[in-house]
Amino acid sequence: MAQTADPPRDDRISSAVVIGRIAWCAYNDATTHSLGELGASFQQLEGVAGTDSTTGLLLRTCHRIEWYEAEPPMAATAPLSIRLSRRITGHQAAASRLAQIAAGTMSLILGEQFIFQQVHAAFDRLSADHPLRPVGAEVLLLASQARRRFGLRARLDYRDLARTLLSASTAQPSNLVVVGGGMLAQAVAHELGDDRRVFLLTRSPKKLRRLLRAGSARTTVLRITDLPDTVRDSGFDLVLATSGLTPQYREHIARLVDAAARRLVVDLCATPVLRERSNYQYLHHPAVTDLIEDANRPAVEAARAASSWIENHYGGRS
Repeated sequence: MAQTADPPRDDRISSAVVIGRIAWCAYNDATTHSLGELGASFQQLEGVAGTDSTTGLLLRTCHRIEWYEAEPPMAATAPLSIRLSRRITGHQAAASRLAQIAAGTMSLILGEQFIFQQVHAAFDRLSADHPLRPVGAEVLLLASQARRRFGLRARLDYRDLARTLLSASTAQPSNLVVVGGGMLAQAVAHELGDDRRVFLLTRSPKKLRRLLRAGSARTTVLRITDLPDTVRDSGFDLVLATSGLTPQYREHIARLVDAAARRLVVDLCATPVLRERSNYQYLHHPAVTDLIEDANRPAVEAARAASSWIENHYGGRS
């Protein structure tokens, strides 16, 4: 998916007319569950669209699963196969939370760009007459304004993180293999495509080839089982940026990780795809979290100010 730009600049927010309203939301995130538990929940949700509800919205990102129900509430619980442990009632509190999420104030990497796009995509999947669709325009505009007003931008975004970790190699191989077909995998391939040949591996190569933006001439899209032996044997770095980690898919990835010519692995998945390997750094590896913590420091005050500004818009309730 191509990156989604922030909404057009308009610093005027009017709350006089709100067409859509949220009755309640329920969620699991990194404050309610361990990363391992969240990873197990993601697995349970594979194959669950969650977008065919006429009244609800499913938001699923790397570190959260959330359900937002429209007002008037048609269901007491989210129609999911897992239990969501925390609950917020009322439009103001739920919309405030959603806008803060979209702004990146609640992300592992403060101010990161992808969460805005993920919230945008969640609302974009709703039907034109869905009662929560106007809420998307409301919270995304507010999140965009908060980011601009307080200069909330990640100093080290996820794709920059991949570049930084890979640059630690003293002898970079000419090939980079990226596993995934979503916006993060595409962004990593685009970011590093000028430096080396990129092979983007996915389960749906035809669909991904249509989605790839212009300027990806050095990126080859293949099915995960079709990486040429010449690439396997000549040396490559590996970035994991995927979801839907079925046992079979993990086996394919493990073979890539254990290839003799493989050098570095950067795992950007919500939970580590595999157990420890040599030269294997995952999102919550101590060395990586230290790097993220250092990069977050300049954004802490901006994130705090953006959150307060959004809360104040909704009457100080979050």
